[in-house]
Amino acid sequence: MIVVFDTNVWYKQLGLKSASSAAVRFFLKQHHAKVAIPEVVRLEVSHNLARRLLQHIESIRSEYRQLLTAFGKLREVVLPTEPEVHARIEELFASLGADVVEVPFSIDSARASFLKTISKLPPSQNSQQFKDGVVWADCLCLAQTDEVVLVTDDRAFYEDQKAANGLASNLRAEADNCPHEVRVLSSLSELLDAIQTPVLVDPDVLQRAFFAQYGDSVAGTLDRAGFELGKRTEVSFKPFATEQPARLFVQFSMSFACTDLTQEGRTEGSLLLSGDCSFEPATATVQEIRNFGEPLKFRMPDGALAERRNHVLFPDSGVLGHRVVTDITRYALREQ
Repeated sequence: MIVVFDTNVWYKQLGLKSASSAAVRFFLKQHHAKVAIPEVVRLEVSHNLARRLLQHIESIRSEYRQLLTAFGKLREVVLPTEPEVHARIEELFASLGADVVEVPFSIDSARASFLKTISKLPPSQNSQQFKDGVVWADCLCLAQTDEVVLVTDDRAFYEDQKAANGLASNLRAEADNCPHEVRVLSSLSELLDAIQTPVLVDPDVLQRAFFAQYGDSVAGTLDRAGFELGKRTEVSFKPFATEQPARLFVQFSMSFACTDLTQEGRTEGSLLLSGDCSFEPATATVQEIRNFGEPLKFRMPDGALAERRNHVLFPDSGVLGHRVVTDITRYALREQ
């Protein structure tokens, strides 16, 4: 599968860095799909996205100057420079996490689009839509080797300019002549619905990784309460796509039956282990595990419920001067 994102998708999804984009990039990697970037799309996205980011920067500078005038003294605001903006945009294309197919601007694609323009045919029925015709011609070229999915909400591609009507009839006729299927989807959510599959995190792998890091802490909780760990009775997890296409963020909980070793008649012992971690499906690797506590619940001989809890503290990283804020991307996925 080769996926082509039209210019409007790059804009709306913040250079494919939004939360839903993270999910799409994860599943594209799982399906070994490729992302094709027509040169006309790259040029337009690079130009307009740079202009948009630079406008944001100038707006912040202007507002900051007004605040500085009002307060007389403020901490300096550090903003990206213009070269850093252009470099970052190039990184957006390079950090997709999928195999990228660069599609150079060609005279054949230009000719095909120009013919549609003078014939007033979709998607180039208007002169300003010349780029759309080039993108379509590039898609037909790509469909000679693999299935192509074009993601665009540009109405020029659709019959009567309505996405619900599907491809314009002349474009459908051209697509039907290709050796591989050409599909057009109107949104990133439609693409996600088409490629998303349930994500499985092996509970045994998760359990081994947790006990490798926190086994001593769990043993201490049980020893102090006079209980012995039994079988795992329940496990649940919630996977999230992240800014790294090969890595998931996982929230999890595991329950274990526990037996009273004190012979005091305590029953219904249950230990809950919960936390979060990162998980790489390709290698079934669990890393960066956090332990949210180890509550042990049981019933006393008189029927009352009791609980012993081991609290886990996370270190706080203090900083001097300006704190660096990192954007964190999370998009909930379907678990198996």
